[in-house]
Amino acid sequence: MPEPDAASRPQVTLPEAAALLHLPVEVVASLAEAGYLEASKTGAFPLVDLKAFLARNADNGSGNLLDAFQPEAADPQALLDALDGKSEEMARRAFDIFATAFPEATGWSLAEQARFIEQARARFEAILAVTGQGAEVDEALVGDLQDVGASAAWEGSPLPQLLVVLRISRDLVVQTAVELAEEGGRHWGLALSLLLTRVLPAMDRLTDSLAQGYWAAMIGREEESRARYEHVVEHSSDGIWEVDLEGRIQYANPALAIILGRRLDQLEGARLAEVLKPVDGGGSLSPLMSVPDSGSQRLELTILRADGVRRVLDVTTMARIQEGELVGFEGIARDVTATHDLEADKNEFLALVTYDLRNPLTTILGLGATLESHPGLPDERIRRMGGSIRRHAERISRLADDLYDISRIEASALLLTRRPVELAQVVDDALGTVADASDVRVVVPEGLHVQADPRRLEQVVANLVENALEHGAPPVRVELVGSGKGPDASVQLVVTDAGPGVHPSLVPTLFSRVRTLSRSNRDRSRGTGLGLSLVRGLVEAMGGRVWYEPGEPTGARFIVTLPVPGRRTGDGLLDLP
Repeated sequence: MPEPDAASRPQVTLPEAAALLHLPVEVVASLAEAGYLEASKTGAFPLVDLKAFLARNADNGSGNLLDAFQPEAADPQALLDALDGKSEEMARRAFDIFATAFPEATGWSLAEQARFIEQARARFEAILAVTGQGAEVDEALVGDLQDVGASAAWEGSPLPQLLVVLRISRDLVVQTAVELAEEGGRHWGLALSLLLTRVLPAMDRLTDSLAQGYWAAMIGREEESRARYEHVVEHSSDGIWEVDLEGRIQYANPALAIILGRRLDQLEGARLAEVLKPVDGGGSLSPLMSVPDSGSQRLELTILRADGVRRVLDVTTMARIQEGELVGFEGIARDVTATHDLEADKNEFLALVTYDLRNPLTTILGLGATLESHPGLPDERIRRMGGSIRRHAERISRLADDLYDISRIEASALLLTRRPVELAQVVDDALGTVADASDVRVVVPEGLHVQADPRRLEQVVANLVENALEHGAPPVRVELVGSGKGPDASVQLVVTDAGPGVHPSLVPTLFSRVRTLSRSNRDRSRGTGLGLSLVRGLVEAMGGRVWYEPGEPTGARFIVTLPVPGRRTGDGLLDLP
């Protein structure tokens, strides 16, 4: 519906306007100059604008001064019904006004504009519904309005925009009501006055409810975020601390105390430099107490705890800023010792495997080149060279088998064929694959059988003998030291060398996959140490056990227990030896 032409509206002079507004003439003129009142070119004031101004600014929204020039009685419900029919038009006008206040709204898509207009229309209908109830707004409705404000807070809608939208809605309802009353004639003046005594208090109640719900939600949101942050920090597996500008710890979480091997009360108030001590004793902690260029900085720090335990920490530090001023620093420390050591062991393991492969390959290549360049060599020398090539090739093959079998053992996918096998024959076959078995003495009686996979048992014996030759000293002795009877009958096979034995610090990790049975300098020429890891996996897979004991008076003893097979008797029972 087009707006009424300003020239066709009833107008009053400046003195008449002052009398209707109960204001001095000078004040009305000042209001017109300031733009609060709109005057025509002739200096007259549209009566509808004066009514709207009076309605918007009367105390408590009463608008009772309208009675001075609209004394006739009328039903306010008729005006409410008329306003309800203007909801769509008011919604479109609300968007135009909102876009003037917030220019970014002009760039909205048609769908976004339509959504705003639809929400505005629903808001106008809600306002009119509240107005129909009078000043006593139902408490349930107030609660709903607070929920609307809370929802806006959780969705991130800014409160100023919400209040502007409500103010626009309030003014449009008043402006439209005045225009409808003007069009309806003088008999609607009292209805307008009574209506406005309801509209403005209801709108104020609406605004207050939304604002209260909004701020209550914001406060609750901050408290919830803070509680969640504190819970995460307190129960984090990473060590977290805060220090002041002097480097004194103001806060530390329980994980930091565990990482540093101290009690929590020992950390609070202590200097950071006293609890984070670099392992080399000369490392600088200045990066932990400096402002990072990019907001945070990360470094790896190897420290030595008070109990002498080494720890590798992945540390992230940040500056603490409050009200634009530097007040301290905070840090997060993650214990990466296991990962760091595993990576180092992996690199060392790969280096050892490479060394074990390079030696026999070099020998094979050298012997092959000799055979190629000297075709007329004596038969005996060719035989010796062929034997050497075969032994080194078998060594490479055994190393490849060891790597494969270890991976199968760790994946619980190793296939075994357990059956009765003669122990003496298996030991003899195993020594045939050892590079130099001349210094090995075997004391195993013939005719003794064990329940095992023959090829896997051969690997066990060969690895133990090679281990004794490489890490111990000859002579090496392979002997049977005991056997038993009964349901758990087993035999004990012992491999002994005359070397210095195993250092006590290496015993706990003797059968580890990436540890070597070398001295403390971990000489790479002594092999990968895969043999002992494989021995344990194979023996346990065959139902036996293996362990280490120091020799008497020196040397190393590796004891392997293996189950013995049972024999069927005439009545079908097992006869155990």
